[in-house]
Amino acid sequence: MRFRMRKVTLGNLVLAVVVSLAILSLYSMWSLPPSISNRSKLVARKDFLQKPKKTIKLSPEDQPMGSLLKQLGERDFDYIRKERLYNLRRKCEKAEEAKLIKKEVPAKKLGHIIVNDQYKVLFCYIPKVACTNMKRVFLILTGQMNTTNPLALKSKDVHMSLDKYLTYLDSYSDKEAAEKLRTYKKLIFVREPLERLLSAYRNKFIEKSAYFHKRFGRRIVRKFRDGVNKSQEIQGNDVTFLEFVRYITDENTMENEGFNEHWAHYSALCHPCHVQYDLIGKYESIDEDVNFVLKDLKIDELIKFPKRNATYRRTKTGDQLESFYKTIPKDLLGKLWKIYRSDYNLFDYPYPQFLEKFLAPEDEV
Repeated sequence: MRFRMRKVTLGNLVLAVVVSLAILSLYSMWSLPPSISNRSKLVARKDFLQKPKKTIKLSPEDQPMGSLLKQLGERDFDYIRKERLYNLRRKCEKAEEAKLIKKEVPAKKLGHIIVNDQYKVLFCYIPKVACTNMKRVFLILTGQMNTTNPLALKSKDVHMSLDKYLTYLDSYSDKEAAEKLRTYKKLIFVREPLERLLSAYRNKFIEKSAYFHKRFGRRIVRKFRDGVNKSQEIQGNDVTFLEFVRYITDENTMENEGFNEHWAHYSALCHPCHVQYDLIGKYESIDEDVNFVLKDLKIDELIKFPKRNATYRRTKTGDQLESFYKTIPKDLLGKLWKIYRSDYNLFDYPYPQFLEKFLAPEDEV
């Protein structure tokens, strides 16, 4: 059994910080996207982003809450996918021109990329971005699950006993990995960064998660809770969101530990400035993006991606953002924003509206 509970090393975090500085220093130089014809030159595999014969237009009542289709109305969703790729690559190219990004990443650092040789597709999983359901899909694609229903695979099994059926890019030589990166379709799914952070906190510290309570909770309480008796027994199962944010923003966390994969930078997990992704899916439009992938791989009749309500019973994290972040002092919000703003910039997430109430953009420095 291959247990893939990872932390991100200091080297990866330094790389993420360097990418962040490069992007921020060049941010004012970026202009509006050019025409679609120009953007197509930057698409690694044009067959993966072919223009659909017709655009499907959904009525407001049919559009999923929070989806890009609802936010942008009838705008061509194929255009949005290409725009995501163009914007990411343009920012990465600017950083590369400034020589602020390493030329290559060895295969051993690509352990978050799942490989499927039959369908010639690579998928970089990011925890708390529909990770479990996407792994369910890739487990079914192995042909060894005796089911085509993703929900028949228990969440715990997906990350533990069934993980051995998945193949990861770090199991190949650098030459083999480079060939797959050149010829296979490459997928990544991202999420509003501070929403993802809150989702990780709720999942690992509010809900029952013995490993995280023991591995992180005890240490967080001992170091960041006022008035704790160092000799008393600490369970680590009652970490507050403020204590968690103090842990994330503490310099020693990054320097001495590195970030766990559940709150690590996207650049440290998936190396978006080194891997030429063919599709950037977003949690906010997960149904549309996943359905596009399933149809492109010609497996949409075989696998039906689970709806969110079929796998989650609690209140959506997106509905809880303000109530949690309002408990965080302004100075810590500023530090938190600095840590994750590279993820916002790389994947074109705007400055969060819920944060504006507590930390205006001009106050973030």
